Amino acid sequence: MRFPVSRRALLLLGASGASLGLLSGCGVRLDAPPDVPTLDETNRLRNRIARILAATTAEDTDPETAGEDLQKLRAAIGPVWAPPAEIATEPPPTEEPRTYIDAAEVVSTAVFDAVPTLSSALIPVLIDVATGLALTAGTEHAEIIRSADALIRDSHESGRAGASGEPGSATEPNGPAVPSPSAEDSTAAPRWNAILDQARAASYGYERLAVNFDAKSRQRKRAVARLESLGSLSGEMLEKLGEKNAEPGAPAWKLDPTPTDSETAEELALSLEDGVAAALLPWLQTDARAALRLWESARARAVFAHPQVLRYSYSGNTGEAEAKR
Repeated sequence: MRFPVSRRALLLLGASGASLGLLSGCGVRLDAPPDVPTLDETNRLRNRIARILAATTAEDTDPETAGEDLQKLRAAIGPVWAPPAEIATEPPPTEEPRTYIDAAEVVSTAVFDAVPTLSSALIPVLIDVATGLALTAGTEHAEIIRSADALIRDSHESGRAGASGEPGSATEPNGPAVPSPSAEDSTAAPRWNAILDQARAASYGYERLAVNFDAKSRQRKRAVARLESLGSLSGEMLEKLGEKNAEPGAPAWKLDPTPTDSETAEELALSLEDGVAAALLPWLQTDARAALRLWESARARAVFAHPQVLRYSYSGNTGEAEAKR
């Protein structure tokens, strides 16, 4: 039987398997072997990434922060899991040793290529880890970013094309078609409107901050390009909401800080993108097609500061993503 299994459940299973081995050694008869779950595609991908990161070592050719970043990524993705030896039917797979840059290329390719098929609550951490790896490794090897960008855009379009033609439904990769939240859903409309409002506020902020950079600077060019992608995000939200469910934009948004020079403009850009990431999280938790929007936000943010290895925090006992405060 195939069914999704949470990371926490798998860890608990490992502990119970060890207990069963101890009972067997004491002469306790076990008439029925424990049921070992079959991991779905998303859980298998998470487990593979955990193995890759476990076999990765930061080298001199990697980014300066690679060692520190690697520890954060391992903690976020969770430990390697395999059935206890007493009940395993085959040996667990292994991964070859890799540098941080090599691991970034493999992980980002694996995750972004799988976007149309990802399911379960693991979507945020898979996308977050792949994005952080690509952008941090890309500071030394820019081709990783270019390849990841092309791949995630192709996957986004594949995901849109693979959605069911039925209104208000989408195709679940590991099962039958499931309802996709519509604008009429009491929980969906506020979610889409929250993203729409944040996209509008960010657009307003970028219009104000862009003029604080030289016309030929990377920051000015990125700010102008970001206005286009934010407009696309707003359009996508308006399409989901429909005319009668979309809330009107505010006449003006409060900017914190008010951009008066390049330093405050950079600070504002980071704040705007953190707000976008927080607004995107509820969508990303249910739909992997939101991955492109998180990627766009992370790429924009990286122009105004060092790439952020993780956009979300994973310190809670649930193992679920939480927006950083």
